Amino acid sequence: MAAHRHFYLFISPYFILFAVLGLYPLIFSFVLSFARWDGLTELRWVGFSNFVNLFGDEVLLDAIWNTVVLGLMYVPPMLAGAFFLAILLNASWLRCRAWVRAAVFLPVITPMVVVAVVFGLLYDFEHGILNYGLQRLGLPAIPWLLSEHWSKPSLALVLIWRWTGYNMVLMLAGLQSISKEFYEAAVLDGAGPFQRMRHVTLPLMRPVFVFCTIMSLIGTVYLFDEIFVLTAGGPGTSSMNIGLYLFNLSFSDFRFGYASTLAYVTAFIVFLASLFVLRFQSREGD
Repeated sequence: MAAHRHFYLFISPYFILFAVLGLYPLIFSFVLSFARWDGLTELRWVGFSNFVNLFGDEVLLDAIWNTVVLGLMYVPPMLAGAFFLAILLNASWLRCRAWVRAAVFLPVITPMVVVAVVFGLLYDFEHGILNYGLQRLGLPAIPWLLSEHWSKPSLALVLIWRWTGYNMVLMLAGLQSISKEFYEAAVLDGAGPFQRMRHVTLPLMRPVFVFCTIMSLIGTVYLFDEIFVLTAGGPGTSSMNIGLYLFNLSFSDFRFGYASTLAYVTAFIVFLASLFVLRFQSREGD
């Protein structure tokens, strides 16, 4: 055993970095959830006061509502579009598949600053391309990012455009992992294209759908870049979600204790929701 101690020296940097940058912040934030601290003054213990204050936080209620509505607006069409594109790219008759795959995936790696500039030009109320097209059709201009009613649909369009390619790659990998023997057996049994899709593709793709759903759920809750750059949670709190509200509590209001409480409660809720999706998938599989 002593002869192999030097191997622990080689793997120790990972554990040291994890302890300093991962484990310690995790434990310290849990301690902060029972305290009140702004990062400068002395830390004060408040017990479960932060947890009680969550129920009376009106901005938090708006953030939860906006998170749910925004998720319902963009996650189903995004996953449906990703599955359609994956089927298209998996087809043997499609030419230039590499170029199409790269074009669909390009929004995922596009810097958020570029996305903000482009969609800012598209959504501009007076000179935007979208409103110009609407006016050419005789329709009134839409205040995309300036209206409480249109801020969430505007963000949903951006999110669909940006993250469809990411889910498409995952679903394409799932489709390519399905053995051709299943389809050959289905053809021998007389199954048509729709029957093969229903009885072969969809059941075997269920784990991929579950993974994409859970990742989209987590991404919706902690969504930050798109909202911060395009709307900053406005107008008012119409596009404020939990992720942006956590950021504002921490780095604008410096309420680190309350922000830690919200972070842990949110993580617990996301864990329960993910567990529910997994249990539902396992029952469907059975």
